[in-house]
Amino acid sequence: MGQYIISLDIGTSSIRAAAFAQEGPVCMKALPLLPHRPKAGYSEYEAETLLSTAMKVLHQVLEEVGPAQVKALGISSQRSTVVLWDKNTGQVLGPIFTWEDGRALEQSQQAAISQEELHACTGLYKTPYFSAPKIAWMLAHLPQVQAAQKSGTLCAAPIATFLIWKLTKGAVYSTDVTLAQRTLLLDIQTGKWSDRLCNAFSISPSILPSLKASVDDYGVYTYKGVSIPIRVCVADQQAASSALKAGQMCINYGTGAFVLQHMGMQGKVLPGLLTSLAPSSAESPLQYLLEGPVNAAGSAFLWLNARGIKIDMNRLDAICKESLHPLRILPALGGLGAPYWNFSLSPVVLGENAQTTNADWAAGLVQGICFLISDIVQYMRLHQVTVQGPIEVTGGLSQSAYLVQFQADVLQQSLLRSKEVEATLLGVARLLGNNILPSAEATFHPNISSGQADTLYQQWQQFVATSIK
Repeated sequence: MGQYIISLDIGTSSIRAAAFAQEGPVCMKALPLLPHRPKAGYSEYEAETLLSTAMKVLHQVLEEVGPAQVKALGISSQRSTVVLWDKNTGQVLGPIFTWEDGRALEQSQQAAISQEELHACTGLYKTPYFSAPKIAWMLAHLPQVQAAQKSGTLCAAPIATFLIWKLTKGAVYSTDVTLAQRTLLLDIQTGKWSDRLCNAFSISPSILPSLKASVDDYGVYTYKGVSIPIRVCVADQQAASSALKAGQMCINYGTGAFVLQHMGMQGKVLPGLLTSLAPSSAESPLQYLLEGPVNAAGSAFLWLNARGIKIDMNRLDAICKESLHPLRILPALGGLGAPYWNFSLSPVVLGENAQTTNADWAAGLVQGICFLISDIVQYMRLHQVTVQGPIEVTGGLSQSAYLVQFQADVLQQSLLRSKEVEATLLGVARLLGNNILPSAEATFHPNISSGQADTLYQQWQQFVATSIK
């Protein structure tokens, strides 16, 4: 029996893998995977690049620890990104549309189901960012997809499912409920594919993978003659939050940012927020997360870069502290997520003048991200969701003390920053049976009064109200 477990995560901007012993990670590898954005609203990967990058990262870890020393592999991936391929040839039938891709707006709007019914059934909203509209768009526009559909060889599934299918040489075509939900085709009350939802988007259930628990038997990957069991398939944000218990909250700052509140077995469907499924095992009942996404967090700094404002992310804190007059920035890249759901909005900037510095841009953007997180938490509080502290914060941007302190100030809540930046990899390892819990690296307490925080937040709300008009 091997002594290591391996986590592999296919993120939006990179693919990472790590080997874990019982006491913690022993090696970690990563390679960039940046979406191609050929025009506004488009975001896609080239299939061979994604697959070869994933295999290279996985093999680097396997070579370092030795495949015979690995007892299990778990895979997580970004949510809503969807792959369409032919099960006979293995060929991917077009680009892989990422979760950020918005070209299927018409398909989302034309779906034969009301927003209210869709939200009640899926916990999500009728937007182009989930998978079903993307699948419908490809069925309408790509002849090779239409041909595979006609021949009965079409597969449509999340990235993790596609990779597992490849690793098992086509033996396993399955996904878990956390990823399946992001298609808009899963009923979160039953944990099953819904004929009603499939009909609404004109998608045949026959092209979808079978459903399993997050922790389940996903087949075997054979590497250099060694059989490695694949035992986890899960969505990245759910993996990152896998240590949460009912009543606890975490905030993850990655390419986007996410507020996740564990609701236990009582799935609260709250208009304005998403209800997601927590990671599952074959023996456990479905459990639920109340979720608020911010579309752009780390990716907002790429937007700054595209404007010619170069920010050294290794010096982000020092740069922000140099700001005397932070700009007011609404980072609505791809519109606004929870609780606004306004996809027509573009970024809004207020206060720029001849004296504005790069530091003012950086500080203003960090504050804008924090205010959008605050909008979600305040919305939960307004609707009688109890927010217990301290709140754990994870993800790459959480390494900015300036960001976490400002977040603690405006939320008037203590925040616990984890040592582990790679919360998703750790979460997958935890699901595989590694009992390592996130360890606090620092705790941030509010440094301003509740009155000062209220004034800042009221100013922000006035800015947003003006921007949306």
